[in-house]
Amino acid sequence: MSLSAARLTCFALISALEQDLRGHIDQHLIDQELAAVLSEALAKRAQGRRGRDQGGRATNSLPSLLPYLDFADAYEVLLHNKDSLPAGLIEQLNAITTRLEKTTAIRNRVAHTRPMGIDDLSNVLDVARTLCGPIGGHWPETRTTLARLGENPAYVLGLTIDLPTEPSRGPVHNLPVPDFDETGFFGRRQQVNRVKRIINGAYPVVSILGDGGIGKTSVALKVAYELLDDPKGNFDAIVWVSAKATVLTAHEIKRINGAIEDSLGLFVRAAEELGSNEADQDPVEEVRAYLENFRILLILDNLETVLDARLRDFLLDLPVGSKVLLTSRIGAGVENPVALEPLSQDDSHSLLRALARIREVGAIHSLSAEAIQDLASKMSGHPAYIKWFVSGVQAGRRPEELLSDNTLLLEFCMSNVYEYLDVEAKAVLQLTQILPGQKSQAEVAFIADFSAHTAQSALLQLLTTNFVHMESQTSLRSLETTYQLSEFGRAYLDKQHPVPVTDRRRIMARNQEMHDLGWRLQAENSASPYDPLTVHIRDSGDFSTARLLRDAMNALGGGDVDSALSFCSEAQVLSPMYYESWRVEALVHATISDHSAARSSYERACELNPGSSTLSFFFGCFLLDEQLDLDGALRYLRAAAQLDERNPEVYQKLAWALLTAGHHDDAVAASGHIFALNPTYSDAAIALIVGLRSISYRVHGLLRTGYVHQALEAIETTFDLLDKTWPALMEGEVCDRLLQLSLMALDLKATLEVDDDLFRAGIAARFSDDLMSRLSSVDPTLTDRRIAKIKNLIDEKGFGFIKPERGGDYFFHLRDLCNQTDWSYLEPGTKVAFRPNASHPRGRRAENVRWIG
Repeated sequence: MSLSAARLTCFALISALEQDLRGHIDQHLIDQELAAVLSEALAKRAQGRRGRDQGGRATNSLPSLLPYLDFADAYEVLLHNKDSLPAGLIEQLNAITTRLEKTTAIRNRVAHTRPMGIDDLSNVLDVARTLCGPIGGHWPETRTTLARLGENPAYVLGLTIDLPTEPSRGPVHNLPVPDFDETGFFGRRQQVNRVKRIINGAYPVVSILGDGGIGKTSVALKVAYELLDDPKGNFDAIVWVSAKATVLTAHEIKRINGAIEDSLGLFVRAAEELGSNEADQDPVEEVRAYLENFRILLILDNLETVLDARLRDFLLDLPVGSKVLLTSRIGAGVENPVALEPLSQDDSHSLLRALARIREVGAIHSLSAEAIQDLASKMSGHPAYIKWFVSGVQAGRRPEELLSDNTLLLEFCMSNVYEYLDVEAKAVLQLTQILPGQKSQAEVAFIADFSAHTAQSALLQLLTTNFVHMESQTSLRSLETTYQLSEFGRAYLDKQHPVPVTDRRRIMARNQEMHDLGWRLQAENSASPYDPLTVHIRDSGDFSTARLLRDAMNALGGGDVDSALSFCSEAQVLSPMYYESWRVEALVHATISDHSAARSSYERACELNPGSSTLSFFFGCFLLDEQLDLDGALRYLRAAAQLDERNPEVYQKLAWALLTAGHHDDAVAASGHIFALNPTYSDAAIALIVGLRSISYRVHGLLRTGYVHQALEAIETTFDLLDKTWPALMEGEVCDRLLQLSLMALDLKATLEVDDDLFRAGIAARFSDDLMSRLSSVDPTLTDRRIAKIKNLIDEKGFGFIKPERGGDYFFHLRDLCNQTDWSYLEPGTKVAFRPNASHPRGRRAENVRWIG
């Protein structure tokens, strides 16, 4: 077992302090009765230690028990017998009272081979120097030890720790002395706590993953020792087996003699540590039997050197109650992983300073805090780098030389990991070498020309080897995951695996192709954001996924629905939070009338981006056009209008929805608002038609229910709407609606005259005349058109008859409709506008027939 100089120095000083404390007892209290000097509990402890050491019966001799009193015991004895001690000694003991608890804890860490703290040695030195300082006193062993340390600190390396201890009450174990014993454990508290929680939870296997030298073994040992001392611990034994095959020195990578070569060797070693001596037994089954019969924490260190199918099968079939903790540069794929990141800047600085101070490397230790901080930042928070750097300077190499040429370190940390990678993973590494910065899974798939599954598998492998880091960025709208080559990985690849020129050109060309396509798609969407056949792109990270969605819409246009859905599915795998993948899928489902699937996809898209006016618009249009949910359509279209208050296309669709829902006043307001938004001719024409339809429906409803005055006010809104419109829009249905409203105004006039409301009757007459005048100014023949209802239809022959309120019926054929698609809306009682032709050779005929509801 390799012990650090710090631990051995603490042992030397504590052992000397204990000898001096026992010496004071021997000098001042030895003649007293045992019961007068030692408490019953203290005597019992000392008797137990003596019995375990020598055997035999208990003794009543104080000199016989004196060697079995530890630091805290001897201190307690002296304080409880102050009356028999000289005043000077009491003063010296009081001077270290405040440090007693801390010194006792350090003594126990040394005696029980527990991890040392960063300031343990300095604390013990302070106690020793205080007792031997200006206040005087007789501490011969401590003085001699301090002097010897000053002359030759290395003498402690020949010592063997032997201090009186109580038998360990925790699990049996074979844990090695931690590799951080020299400086204490730095940072990583959060990761240590997380690993402990997982081990104490339901997961049978947990791994600590990271680059070589990142601190995996240190964290595992810290966890193991804390579990060892946990009074609520669940394990009967903690067993450590290491497959470490190499060590890094200042000048070379050295192979460890007798290193475990494969998983079988690992199991053989584990079985030996568990107490097996059966040479002909299957070591795998033997270890499994131990784990089944006892609660064991099996720690397998440096697993990447022996990772194979045998080991994975073992991990998949662990007995309940026992756990396995792995440290590895490569994930086993069956565990709950905890990835280690580099040390923080502060922890890196502290580790570098502590190592330089403890090893007395003046070339580093004498530097200013700022200079040491700068050095630490150049080593990227990598503990192995920091230790290798200090060792190199200690061996006489220049600091700048070590920083500029770290090839040896990179080879040690990364080489065996790179050889483990698949061809696809190495291709992704090439990509990240050439194109630095964060990359989405979709970008990786496009540039490498991979399927979503292949890209995922390659990135997962790189994550388990810590070549790349994954970062998830959250916003109010979504969570996006990106991948980036680690600094250590980049340094290793650039030195050991530079990208060939041909591969570099290919990768750059694919990247340019992706961006050219992305900018083109982005421009199309910017020009027509409410065109369902364009794709909204948030930033360049969406370019590659948008390409798949474009392919989906092209396939849909060609009638290949299966391919369209497949492209959408691929896009969703690559960019799960990209709402357009779900919106385009909804479009595909809607095209084939799979309304349930379309609705689910629209809902998913809106969940991912609830603040999108275009998504709200598309979903609202779908619900409205397919007549699935009028209330839902209004809700989404209103949301779209609130999010985009300047788009006439949004308000036009909202006006349609309001008209369909019977919210006529709101429909008129929305239609009128469109003219303030610089609409296209098409949007303006539809807005005017919707507005006039809404007014006519509103007036008709009010007249039917007897609200005559309100009907007159509704007709008046026609003029407000007409004042906002353009003369060029006065055609087709617009003119027929004005004719209809003019006739309604005449009906109102007649009703008001009956009611003797001549004032309002005059207003109604003016309204009717004004509307007729506007029609006449457009085309004088328009005033000849009439409004009437369908009497009957002969559907199979495509003709029917119109019945005016006065006079004979008018025949019409399907061909007489202004818009033949209106035929499906016609039924007996439906109102139409038409131009009467009483002189037709075959009788009264209706021409230019238009449905008006």
